Amino acid sequence: MREAPILGNEGPRLALRRKVARDGKMPMERITIAPGDMGGQPCIRDLQIKFWDVYRDLAFRGMTADSVLQRYPQLEREDLSAVREYAVHLIQSRTHDEFTGRPILSKEALKEGHYYKGRCRNATTARWNAQENCFYYWQEKFGRIFIETIRFPTDAEEAWWDVFDVVEELPNPKVEIPFDKEAVFCGNPDELYEYNIEMWSRPRPKG
Repeated sequence: MREAPILGNEGPRLALRRKVARDGKMPMERITIAPGDMGGQPCIRDLQIKFWDVYRDLAFRGMTADSVLQRYPQLEREDLSAVREYAVHLIQSRTHDEFTGRPILSKEALKEGHYYKGRCRNATTARWNAQENCFYYWQEKFGRIFIETIRFPTDAEEAWWDVFDVVEELPNPKVEIPFDKEAVFCGNPDELYEYNIEMWSRPRPKG
């Protein structure tokens, strides 16, 4: 997967080194959230500029800092540092699955070779490989079923990367997931989607 320039080659650690801007603010202090403004989405310095719009330009579209500043003349270079740092903050502060609201298991609670229920774009069951620091899972795409790997939620290097929000151990999985990317799927494909409804259902409001 392509590493976008927002975090550079050295990843989150570099982005977490804070620099005080000319106005005395730490970078992340430039990201503001007002419940009644812009739908409660994070913005930059209370401007009508959403964090996610600038982040996508930097990380997903690969625009340079100069290009982004030309696109948003109200922004300052320090605002882009704030966007970078806030993206790292979003990654490292993940505690709940954003769709179901269920708590994410800590990495320390995961056991080598065990199966887990969770959610990513293409699966709700995965197997933890501690040595490789990732999950293995079956993915179905274009009529093929094959093994893929995916990271733990706080290990992503970009906030838009897909991760496996692991929420519960599965003691008796119906489908075997081998640690082998050349493996051939021989089971019942319907069993791959056993937990889809559960893991793609938003919690009902109380009351």
